[in-house]
Amino acid sequence: MSAPRKGKLEKMNIILPKIVKSMGIGKDFSSHMVMFYWPKIVGKHISNNVSPVRLEFRKLFLYTSHPIWAAQLSYMKDEIKNKINSFMGEYLVEELVFTNVKPEKIDFDDNGSEADMGREIQKLDIPDERVNEISHELEGVQDDELRKILLKVQINDEKYKKYRKNANWHPCSKCHTLCPPEDQLCDSCKRNANIDRLKSIRRYLMDVPWARFCDIVKAIPCTAEEVNEQRIILMQILASKISSKKTDCMEATILTMLYKSVSPDRLTPELIKQTIEKFKYDFMDSFAMQTGNKYHKSIKRKNV
Repeated sequence: MSAPRKGKLEKMNIILPKIVKSMGIGKDFSSHMVMFYWPKIVGKHISNNVSPVRLEFRKLFLYTSHPIWAAQLSYMKDEIKNKINSFMGEYLVEELVFTNVKPEKIDFDDNGSEADMGREIQKLDIPDERVNEISHELEGVQDDELRKILLKVQINDEKYKKYRKNANWHPCSKCHTLCPPEDQLCDSCKRNANIDRLKSIRRYLMDVPWARFCDIVKAIPCTAEEVNEQRIILMQILASKISSKKTDCMEATILTMLYKSVSPDRLTPELIKQTIEKFKYDFMDSFAMQTGNKYHKSIKRKNV
């Protein structure tokens, strides 16, 4: 009995992403699928020590429990990428990036508000005409079980929309999706705005690598932690392109300005060489600490 069940799961894994993608929510769905199926994709041994944090622009950010795992996966990066892309049935991940930022945990309120909202949503009725419309839209799905699942999902989505409208939710100021009364943007637009802000921070740092937080915050609304995180990401990318035997390159120069917050007129070949050596030592030493606090604090002291 187990073999047919496994075959059905594999079939669902192939069909469902295609159906959802055709519904116009493929990008977010694929990202959530990678997070949800991570243990199945890489196996229990790796998933117990390596967690996906987020997927942006085909870059999968990973948090590891120990630097040994980061080193191990760096040798397996092609294998990991192939496993993810094969599982998802599309070219989804192009690069693996290791980060000290832990994945966010979803916590539900202790007062049961989530459960109460769920019960209120289920009490709502959807007009038969709308249910018939949804059924008609799904006629092209050959798999009976999959069609029933998608019908239920879309009906629940209709109920959720009705619940939000009854709760005085209003259109997002950017995309017109319903959002809470106290917010101007929906969650999706908030994420996009956050991504744009982080990209702006990275561009600022690449244009002015020696800039400190007090300079950046005047141009871009942000926190010191966000600046430090983007600085670290840029330094990791630059460090991966620097040869240990050659430090007289543009990448080493920019990394030195980022790490030391020194302007170009203060740079010397000796400073660049010393900085690259110290950066490699500090990075590995701090990355061994699971919290990553030491490295973040050292960067913060230099750049606030």
